Amino acid sequence: MRKLISLVLVLALIGAILAGCGTSKEPQNQETSQKAKKEETVTITLGGWASSPAETDLLDAQIKEFEKTHPNIKIEKQVITGDYLQQMQARIASKTEPDVYYLDVSQAPTFIEKGVILPLDEYLDKEDLKDFEPNLLKGFQKDGKTYGLPKDYNTLALFYNKDMFEKAGVKVPTTWKELEEAAKALTKDGVKGIVLSNDAARFIPFIYQAGGKVLENGEIVFNSNEAAKGLDFYYSLIKKGYADTPQNLGVGWNGDALAQKKAAMCIEGGWMIPFMKDAGPDVNYGIAKLPKGEKEGDLAFTVAYVMSRNTKHKEAAAEVIKFLTGKKAQQMTADSGLAIPTRISMGEVYTKKYPERKPLVEMVQYSKVFQFGTKGPKILDALNKAGEKLQLGQETDAKKVLEEAANSLK
Repeated sequence: MRKLISLVLVLALIGAILAGCGTSKEPQNQETSQKAKKEETVTITLGGWASSPAETDLLDAQIKEFEKTHPNIKIEKQVITGDYLQQMQARIASKTEPDVYYLDVSQAPTFIEKGVILPLDEYLDKEDLKDFEPNLLKGFQKDGKTYGLPKDYNTLALFYNKDMFEKAGVKVPTTWKELEEAAKALTKDGVKGIVLSNDAARFIPFIYQAGGKVLENGEIVFNSNEAAKGLDFYYSLIKKGYADTPQNLGVGWNGDALAQKKAAMCIEGGWMIPFMKDAGPDVNYGIAKLPKGEKEGDLAFTVAYVMSRNTKHKEAAAEVIKFLTGKKAQQMTADSGLAIPTRISMGEVYTKKYPERKPLVEMVQYSKVFQFGTKGPKILDALNKAGEKLQLGQETDAKKVLEEAANSLK
């Protein structure tokens, strides 16, 4: 009997110990669970340059929308001030760059060649990629791999003063011949028909329209007869007195000349829209496609979200990039009117809401991205100097100045 009582006491004691263990284990499990949950939350740093208050509000709204649907991924926005490219290069060298960041298409070849950004293909839906404007997407692709998804873009178009056109009885030009005739008719009373800057980013479309190219398979080919024809036409408008540079008109850039009614036309992009609202609110202006030469031709300027090779959260970074270039975020971009969405489906939404801006969207199909390989800055510098020689009258032969520019790059 005494043995039975002892056995019962021992079993009761073991039970109490086990029960005690169970009671103390519950909070420990909760703590472990909370810790695991906390560890599952990832913060992705997102780098970009400073934008206008309206653009900043748009990105903040897109980030807020992302975090609603991705509770385990937080986005920490980093605004990089000063020279963006220099700042990014310094951060990349010290491996402190953001997980995801803006990359201008002109810099994409260099970043891809240096291997500082990662291909995104394993995270992308190939069918979904077909919704992006192909000319823009191509700017961030190499050897069949996609290194960035473009978030928005701009092309160049003809911005013109409607009142001046109506007063002069001039129609909106659609060809080079009509452009020259319009510029001639509109040049009077101290106003130039069109303002043209010594800038390769403005005259390269004329090289394309004449059938010329800047690069082909990485080789310089802008010293062709076709390219010379395009450059010659551009500067012929200045030689004939129907156009002038912003500097000679006493303004800072092409937009100022239109806003201050010193020129009836200028060639610029969608950034003119908010500018004219502030600088030329009384100017009744319109937007038209660039007049064509032998064919249509234009430049497209775009920026992509790319992923750092040093990110420790590749899948989360990819989710951020896909969302910020996805239909939801691009719908928000289209609705804001601040930029043109890069998705074909959202471009239609944009033009439906802002029909007067349709020419900017229509030109993308004829555009090449503003990108000239890893030697882009040197190529543009050489072309700018070639144009300046023609504008200043130091040379009159466009083919000759392009040959000299090509030779300077050998």
